[in-house]
Amino acid sequence: MSTAQITIDQAGNNHLSIDGSPASPIHGTGQEAQTAAMNQIRDYAARTNQTISLHVQENSGATFNLQIAPDGQVWTAPPSEPQPTPTRDWEQEAAPIAVPRIDQGSAPTVTDAPRPEPQEDPDLETTRPRIIALEQGQPETTHATPPAAPAPQPEHAISQPQPTGTEPTSATPAPAAQQDYSVSASPADSVETDSRWADIAQQPATQGFRGTLNGMGLNLAPTEQELEQRRETLRQQIAREEQERLAAEEHARTEAAQEGRRAAREREAAAKDKAERTLIQTAFEEPKNVLIANDKGGQGKTSGAYCIGATAGRIRGGDVVAWDANETRGNLGFRSQKAPVARSVVDLLEEAAEDFTTVQGSKRSTLARYTRNQGDNLFTVLASDESRDRQDLVDADAFAKVHEILGRFYSLILIDTGNNHRVSHFTAALAATDQLVIPVGAGADGAYAAETMMDSFEGLGYGDLVKNAVVLLNDSATRRGDATGIAARFQERVRAIIPIPFDPALDSGEEIDFDSLQPATRAAYQEATAAICAGLAEAD
Repeated sequence: MSTAQITIDQAGNNHLSIDGSPASPIHGTGQEAQTAAMNQIRDYAARTNQTISLHVQENSGATFNLQIAPDGQVWTAPPSEPQPTPTRDWEQEAAPIAVPRIDQGSAPTVTDAPRPEPQEDPDLETTRPRIIALEQGQPETTHATPPAAPAPQPEHAISQPQPTGTEPTSATPAPAAQQDYSVSASPADSVETDSRWADIAQQPATQGFRGTLNGMGLNLAPTEQELEQRRETLRQQIAREEQERLAAEEHARTEAAQEGRRAAREREAAAKDKAERTLIQTAFEEPKNVLIANDKGGQGKTSGAYCIGATAGRIRGGDVVAWDANETRGNLGFRSQKAPVARSVVDLLEEAAEDFTTVQGSKRSTLARYTRNQGDNLFTVLASDESRDRQDLVDADAFAKVHEILGRFYSLILIDTGNNHRVSHFTAALAATDQLVIPVGAGADGAYAAETMMDSFEGLGYGDLVKNAVVLLNDSATRRGDATGIAARFQERVRAIIPIPFDPALDSGEEIDFDSLQPATRAAYQEATAAICAGLAEAD
């Protein structure tokens, strides 16, 4: 029987010798090199048609004794040495463990060798040598003569190490699954209490020469070093899982807090919306007049009148009219939804004013021929005439006549004015006003014009209107004024200041589609309309 030896040095290099002579160099380290060394021995066994007795010395001090048959089978065995009473060759007596070569298919089933028939010599007994002393750092020792009639062992079983020169304590060595894998650790070690550790500890070796042999079909237990590495890996995994758990709990708490704040904001917004809608739905005992004025053009008077009309109309369910009372040609008719026939306030005065002097002629259908229904916005528009010369016909008397007609059919009248508060129909509108609304742009010039107008109103005896006024502070995409400074200038003079955000749908100057406004814009006009109605309710 030939012998072979694999020695693994501290650097992990594999040194192979067969029958005392160095074999081909094994390049590299680790299990790949160990597998290459094992394959050389298997090739040698096949070429020489003999069983090779292999001794392996790891750099950790652990030793392995194997036998490799010509057909490539590998099994554990005692060291190769003369036996006192050999009955047959090792390759005939040992229980083979079939291990496939690298270029072969799946490993054959590992079974115990069948018991041989009794020999003619009654003193001879069958033996089944097994590997011993596989714990790291413990030298391997065997008995030349195994105990008689050993009990059958489970497949892949590996006997526990026995002291040299003593008999084994049991005929059946403990299987690897029953070995004690515990290492010194604190009782508080998280690994010890983890349900996964028992399964992890019982898994066969994957590192070192044990891992190489297990890759060839054996089932060797891991070393204490590999167990400690598994322990540390599991410990780190437990720590990561604990961190993830704590992070998940913190995230859940944060989400719950955010959800609580979000729910609180939603409740607050819902309460605010309900309160505003209740104010806007106030039933007035008499028709109420809202004057929207600023002597400076481009401050948002027309867009403000339209959006307040749409807001009030949708929430009140109608009963709202917006009147373009500009001393010249105004823009309210242009920016509102068009009617099949474009009639104006001048047409109303010239064609139908006399009809409303009698009960029979005072019909809403008659007035409807001169107003423009705004569809889903549930309010109507009375436009100024497109001819400036004709619009001049609307003086103080004409204003009073039209205002009286509108008051018969609407409880909320919005009056969009021009840029001159000294013309007669403007002074007539001012005298009829119940609530003053002052749109102001982002620039300082608009704020200055508004302040000058307010001074004039106070001089004319309308200080209460100024004090109760609602200022619409319109943002702009092109003019960045000091909104805070402008608000401060009006804060002590008016009742409410409502910021109106910039909205491209209003800035375009085209026909206003109220549904296309941004939610923040619609919310701002609802707040403004509620503030207007609150002032009207107090004065009712």
